[in-house]
Amino acid sequence: MTEVNAFIDWYDQKDAGTGPAKYAFKKVWNKGPFSKRTEYVIFDKILTFNVDEYTAVEG
Repeated sequence: MTEVNAFIDWYDQKDAGTGPAKYAFKKVWNKGPFSKRTEYVIFDKILTFNVDEYTAVEG
């Protein structure tokens, strides 16, 4: 949720006219053979985004 909240904060700031034009997600999943992967989102190119939230099952 930290990354999601940081993204939403960036988006809201950019929408208000401040902040950088892009946001970088530092991928720690699906890295494959790479030592580092970063995915960039450009503000004026975002049509939609979604967040899937799961509840951990203890056991």
